Amino acid sequence: MSRRLACLLAPTLCWTTVATAGEASLADLSLEELGRLDVSAVSRKAQKLSDTPAAITVLSAADIRRSGARSVPEALREVPGVIVAQIGSGRWAVGVRGAEGRFSNKLLVQIDGRSVYSPLFSGVFWEALDVMLTDVERIEVIRGPGASLWGANAVNGVINIVTRKATATPGGVVAASVDDRGNPTLAVRQGVSLGDAGAMRVYAKGSDLAPSRTRDGRSEPDYNRGWLAGFRMDGAGSGVDAWMLQGNTSRRTSGENINTFSLTGAGLLIPLDFVFESTNLLGRYNWGLAGGEASLQAYMDHQLANVGTYGRGTVNTADVDFQHRLVPTGAHEFMWGLGARMVQTEIIATSAVLNLSPPRRNFRVFSAFVQDEITLDPQTWKLTLGGRFEYSNMARFEPQPTARLMWTPNLKDSMWASWSRAARTLSIGESDASILFGTQPTPAGSPFPMVVVGSRPGLDWNRRAERVDTVELGYRRNLGNGSVEAVLFHNNYHRLVSEGYDPNGLIFPTSSLPVEPFVAPLQYLQRGSEGSARSQGVEVAVDVPVTDALRLQASYTLMDTRVRRGADGAADVGGRALEQAAPQHWGTLRMSFNLGGGKEVDVAARHVGAVGAGDVPAYTAVDFRYAWRVSRYFDLYFVAQNLFDPLHLEYVSNFFPGQPVSQPRRAFIQGVWRF
Repeated sequence: MSRRLACLLAPTLCWTTVATAGEASLADLSLEELGRLDVSAVSRKAQKLSDTPAAITVLSAADIRRSGARSVPEALREVPGVIVAQIGSGRWAVGVRGAEGRFSNKLLVQIDGRSVYSPLFSGVFWEALDVMLTDVERIEVIRGPGASLWGANAVNGVINIVTRKATATPGGVVAASVDDRGNPTLAVRQGVSLGDAGAMRVYAKGSDLAPSRTRDGRSEPDYNRGWLAGFRMDGAGSGVDAWMLQGNTSRRTSGENINTFSLTGAGLLIPLDFVFESTNLLGRYNWGLAGGEASLQAYMDHQLANVGTYGRGTVNTADVDFQHRLVPTGAHEFMWGLGARMVQTEIIATSAVLNLSPPRRNFRVFSAFVQDEITLDPQTWKLTLGGRFEYSNMARFEPQPTARLMWTPNLKDSMWASWSRAARTLSIGESDASILFGTQPTPAGSPFPMVVVGSRPGLDWNRRAERVDTVELGYRRNLGNGSVEAVLFHNNYHRLVSEGYDPNGLIFPTSSLPVEPFVAPLQYLQRGSEGSARSQGVEVAVDVPVTDALRLQASYTLMDTRVRRGADGAADVGGRALEQAAPQHWGTLRMSFNLGGGKEVDVAARHVGAVGAGDVPAYTAVDFRYAWRVSRYFDLYFVAQNLFDPLHLEYVSNFFPGQPVSQPRRAFIQGVWRF
């Protein structure tokens, strides 16, 4: 189907659509120590990674540093089950266990307990997400549903970004880098002691990211630049007597070319510029309650997405979350909590191809969760039962239960089995928007040369959240200073948003649609919740220290997605797009060398299978990193990416009809000063 109005769809669809880090840095922990590391994303409490009955990967500060990553998506490349592809300058497609896309709507991402998942289109603005990686303590990645604790939209996974306490970041840091095309990045942070009250840090960052290139090697209007500034304050206490307050503000601009067609069928490229602004404030207080531990967290968040003269969308969020972990009673350890979220959205669109009703939304989400960890046999069998129960005026009541059984026959081996249910709330665009998004040529002899194609909510559509039921089997073995993990999973999706042809057929308007000089009939696709799909796969990860100076890490993921077919041709097109949204297999291999004298070398290779959507061929990329600790105050890094591949395509945007651009060989040098 040719899409001559796609240039108008792109901007308009954009708008329609607790963990507390330890004070010690993770930069120098051994693998054995990381196995004993406390994580919180799975059970909302400090828990040893080796005792966690879920497929979870923890990227420490050392892992992030040695990856050479300058953004969160780059750091996620080495996580099994997570597929990351670069679409353009600062634009990414990220998915967990499939469902890859520019705005993955089944992946919950949060920073220090604050969700950055947007209700406008159900996803994350990756091109607008910016953090100070030098202040990140760890990134916890759950593969599989996490909705029983974290709520709706934690369908295929949860990414929990945990920053370091202000008490762990005294002094100042300046990190400056420049790439081979002269694009700079500068980050500055200063820690300040507040005496007996605790500590504070303030920071600022600015970056101008390098553009991608077309297949013939040309650079196009492809850019991403902006700044971030913020602070964090932490009390001097810890554990059950701690408080934290943080906030930041940011602004990023991003540009790309949009593919469209003229009435004669000739291809056109139209520049499209985005402006993203965000401001947020978060506070958390932990205290002892009834012999146990309690936590109260609240945050406010404002987001703005502006697309030039096409329009803009804003989201204002206020969120409160309370949880209480009780003293263990016999074999039981209970935890419960309550939450409330108020969201206000406004979409101002000036494009004739979009109609949103209503343009403003106020919706509320109320939730409660309960979890019981039952020790069936000390040191051997543990059963976790729990669930989250949410009500919202968008999705009504959604129970999201889970059951996890873990067996640890010895100190080295652990096995688990789990069943979980999760839900994804419809986006504003899916629920409320009517869009004219393209044209389709008619057969020869038709009185009209083309038909305008649109999408709108189906009549009498029962708007319910999408749902997945997941079964998972996992095995983890501690190899002393290393580990091996294998996971099997099966996902069964229900009530997926799908589109089918309007049974009433063509609509013949009385006035011209924007395809002059003729009047074209209109064919609507009606949105409903009729889709269903299944996916299954295996994830394998190995982390082995070969010698004191050499460490090997490898991961491989194999998966398959199948969508239920129907008689409707439009629904089948959508089903094939979902099946082909991600590669069927991908893997990584990393070798880390410690050369002595403060020198490090890292070599990473990744192979990604072909992606059917967009006809993206398979590719292999090799990255290289050299680091030298010149003194206790200064580090020097050199990173080269795509060493043996001058240009390759990684993904074609599946949301905006963006011009496909390829990723060239890149290099940058970075210096980090501490004072």
